[in-house]
Amino acid sequence: MEIEADYIGLLLIASAGYDPRVAPKVYEKLGKITGDSMVQNYLSTHPSGRKRAELLAQAQ
Repeated sequence: MEIEADYIGLLLIASAGYDPRVAPKVYEKLGKITGDSMVQNYLSTHPSGRKRAELLAQAQ
């Protein structure tokens, strides 16, 4: 679900005139701040910042 929400967010960012290519960088930075362990990713309801950045980069 969060991955779909991220994709919709990319569409909204682009439709508002912003560069959606920046979104993966935001999640990379977020991952560095919050930590990016596999255990944390597994136990969390949201993918890690690194994983979200990878998926958003692929969606472009």
